[in-house]
Amino acid sequence: MEKNFLLQIQQQMTTNKSTIILWVLVLLFIGCKQRDRFYISKFEHPVKVEIQRFDVDFIALDTSNTLASLKALEQKYPGFYSLFLRDVLLMQLTDSTNNAFQITNFLNDSVFRQVNQKVKDVFNNTKPIEQDLAEAFSYLHHYFPDKPLPDIYFFVSGFNHQFLVADTILGVGTDLYLGVDYPLYPDITYEYLIQNMRYEMLVPDLITTWLHQIFPFQGKDDVLSHMLYEGKILYLKETFLPDTPKNLLIGYEPTAIDWCKTHEKQIWASMLGNKHLFSTRQLLITQLIHPAPFTSPISSDSPGRLGVWIGWQIVKSYMQNNKNVGLSELMNDHNYQQMLEQSHYRP
Repeated sequence: MEKNFLLQIQQQMTTNKSTIILWVLVLLFIGCKQRDRFYISKFEHPVKVEIQRFDVDFIALDTSNTLASLKALEQKYPGFYSLFLRDVLLMQLTDSTNNAFQITNFLNDSVFRQVNQKVKDVFNNTKPIEQDLAEAFSYLHHYFPDKPLPDIYFFVSGFNHQFLVADTILGVGTDLYLGVDYPLYPDITYEYLIQNMRYEMLVPDLITTWLHQIFPFQGKDDVLSHMLYEGKILYLKETFLPDTPKNLLIGYEPTAIDWCKTHEKQIWASMLGNKHLFSTRQLLITQLIHPAPFTSPISSDSPGRLGVWIGWQIVKSYMQNNKNVGLSELMNDHNYQQMLEQSHYRP
């Protein structure tokens, strides 16, 4: 009797173990199926990224001899230094004495000394950022070998500048990614923008900025074209940053993603019913595409940039239903009305 009971338990445990293994295999299969089209497990020519810490060297300037320190900084960063002074600090390159005076005042200002120290603390370890950027740029180089890859620079500007883009230079103002709770942010910008001024958003924002640079907008200046253009950018980001949460790709809170999924059918119906898609009104394009506390033509309860989110869903539907289309073909296609038709998008 006892032997039979133990045998039954052993058989049940074996059955449970087999069931667990089966489910693990199913989940692994599903995960592979979701990634197998553009996902790359190992790159033939991986890209290495080494961030240029101009921000740290700028903060560390010897303000007792600023003019000489700036000359040394220029020698270390010859391609970036003049761009930084001209485009970020808005200084005249020929007026070195006055530039040194203003920079000394900035670096010795009690408020910005605290800000700059916070930058050093938050971005003390840039290895995770370099790894994420290396993966994204390895994807870019694999699928678009003719597109340039940028050199990455960090800088500080007293909250004055977020990005600096020129040729193969991509700079980012690290003082604008210190965290949603950073106490000075409410004094310089709107609350709805602060949610994305955090460490986790720096890589997605950098990738967005570079993709906009190398794939500039082309097409009709109407709502649909802007929606699907931004949708294509997000589709690339989703491919190039496969482990980044979807909400960070678009700059939403997780609850905003949930809201969009719940109301996707109503959002699309509103756009169709109000004949938004082929409108060329710049105000409407701005309301649907640009950052805002909510998307005013749709709902005051919505997140901003609903046009971008819907554009993303349309592009995903298009790529799902047109397996012969590669990433290069996608980015070279500017016939957005045809893309919508061939997407068979039906939320």
